[in-house]
Amino acid sequence: MDDSLNFHACIFDFDGILVDSEVVLVKLWKRIAGEYHYDFSEQSFQKCLGRTTEDIKQIQMDEFGSQYPFDEIYQKVHDSFHQMITGHGLPLVPGVLALRQFLEDAQIKMAVASSTYRAEVLFRMERAGLTDLFSTVLGGDDVFQPKPAPDIFLKAAAALQMEPADCLVLEDSQSGVLAARAAGMQVFVVQNLSPVTEVMREKAHAIFPSHAALLQFLKGAGAA
Repeated sequence: MDDSLNFHACIFDFDGILVDSEVVLVKLWKRIAGEYHYDFSEQSFQKCLGRTTEDIKQIQMDEFGSQYPFDEIYQKVHDSFHQMITGHGLPLVPGVLALRQFLEDAQIKMAVASSTYRAEVLFRMERAGLTDLFSTVLGGDDVFQPKPAPDIFLKAAAALQMEPADCLVLEDSQSGVLAARAAGMQVFVVQNLSPVTEVMREKAHAIFPSHAALLQFLKGAGAA
């Protein structure tokens, strides 16, 4: 254990932090919703980041109206996404493997905690080559209250046998940042597709433009 680091466990969000699925999904939502004559923008997608399927449905129904065929569009996006990553794999967020290796070398415990359902997370992890790298994986269906409630992060800490105050969360969405703070954990934002909001700037303990920048920071902390 590297005692110069002020956390003993690191909990990773999944989409946008470990895998670059969001870059693919926003294009699919835009294309398929467009086939139904709905103007699905990147801003429409950003509202859904870090939320469960039920939350996403409500957000999109509120935006597009009661006639919006969410279930049909969602299924087509899901099927197209699976077909795409089955054939071509799922890209990792640049620098995340080097960050994970640093944490492992420092004997930091690690877990994945996503709003996406766990079976889907495990499928995406397999397509991204991450299956054997995280022994603790939680999805949105593993807790009653999703992010921004703290439940999933508290459950991850319990699974790792760690106190919340000893955990660092890596997130890229506002709901994830709020959930981590509500759990009493440190939270760092690593920027990806989601814009950094004023709430995120206020609540996050630090914001980094990339995993490489975060790794450089942690190496500096370890040397201190």
